[in-house]
Amino acid sequence: MSVLREIHVLTLFPDLFDGFLRESILGKALADGRLAVRLLDFRGFAEGRHRSVDDVPYGGGSGMVLMPGPLVAALESLPSGTRKVLLTPQGRPFDQAAAVRLAAQERLALCCGRYEGFDERIREHVDEELSLGDFVLQGGEVAAMAVIEAVVRLLPGVLHNADSPTEESFAQGLLEYPQYTRPREFRGREVPEMLVSGHHEQIRRWRRKEALRRTRQKRPELLARLAPTAEDRKLLAELDAEAAATGAARPRIDVALVHHPVRSRTREVVATSVTNLDIHDIARASRTYGIDAYHLVTPITAQRELVQTVAAHWLEGESGARVPQRADALQLVRTVPTLGDAVEAIRRETGTAPLVVATAADAHGRPTVGWAVLRERLAVESRPVLLVFGTGWGLADEALDLCELLLEPILGPTDYNHLSVRVAVGVTLDRLLGRAR
Repeated sequence: MSVLREIHVLTLFPDLFDGFLRESILGKALADGRLAVRLLDFRGFAEGRHRSVDDVPYGGGSGMVLMPGPLVAALESLPSGTRKVLLTPQGRPFDQAAAVRLAAQERLALCCGRYEGFDERIREHVDEELSLGDFVLQGGEVAAMAVIEAVVRLLPGVLHNADSPTEESFAQGLLEYPQYTRPREFRGREVPEMLVSGHHEQIRRWRRKEALRRTRQKRPELLARLAPTAEDRKLLAELDAEAAATGAARPRIDVALVHHPVRSRTREVVATSVTNLDIHDIARASRTYGIDAYHLVTPITAQRELVQTVAAHWLEGESGARVPQRADALQLVRTVPTLGDAVEAIRRETGTAPLVVATAADAHGRPTVGWAVLRERLAVESRPVLLVFGTGWGLADEALDLCELLLEPILGPTDYNHLSVRVAVGVTLDRLLGRAR
């Protein structure tokens, strides 16, 4: 198996890397010859008196775009067999699995962009595209540093403790278990007794259980992708039993009504219109069943403003005083551009990412969870929960992909299956949260 020996960084600002390459484990790896990092200013490959590397985009637009000539020439100057990576917000998310994969390459090249992006034809000359996350940076240099550090620490002999790379967060698909050091007691909080017991097997089991607990609470989407061992399943059952034994209160439960992305009758991805009935009726159902917030999801600004205007009519005007029950329900209403924004709002408010559960009249081959199973889970769930409903002809795949669970469809005694979303919300809330009779 190959091991990374050389990293080429193609950048217009090589001086940004000076301090970074001298410090900590990376500096030691470079000093003892385990790794070479070569900074290549691709301005040196530009033609003309001014060595220009960017130009205005065809078709107009703000900013400047990197020309293909200089960067492609720099890429072609690299040694044969170099894995060429373009750092761009349009790339696949960089994660621990990608770090492990890149660490097995003998040579790696990281292309740092600047300005408004790359000429599209540059993409034809790289092997893959990676993104550090869904945000915008001034250039790719900070992303390159993150990739370098994540990769280099995986190389043999770089870390003093050979077990460290396999025990840390994400290395095994879970967040890392809690860590403690001296003093044993700090401001009233003591190190867990298990960690000072000396029972190594029990300590190992405790750490695995806490890793599962922390991942379930903070990054449940990681747990959804985990292939659990028999021990993991037992530990998760113990976590559920602990929650039930403590009599923990029902988790926060929110509802989201998605107007985009949803499917049309012809299966196209569309945005549907917000209706007055959706605003009022689902808010009233949410208030009846103790829902904590009702999120209307639409990217259309005018539609969000409409929702806010309707809610304000009852919350700020005389109407609310005349019908206080309606105002009490409409105070639950929120508007967000995307389903991801609703998930992030819950995470910010609670400190924990929610369990996202989709509902659909047609599961389209995706695995589903039964009503009784989900109702029992809500009784012991420690995370907040977001119940997601789609308008139109159901949630599009990109919305379903954000959901950890898909609830089985509502089925009547006939073949007709075309309930309004308002009825579907009422049935769902009653089955999951209604009083036992």
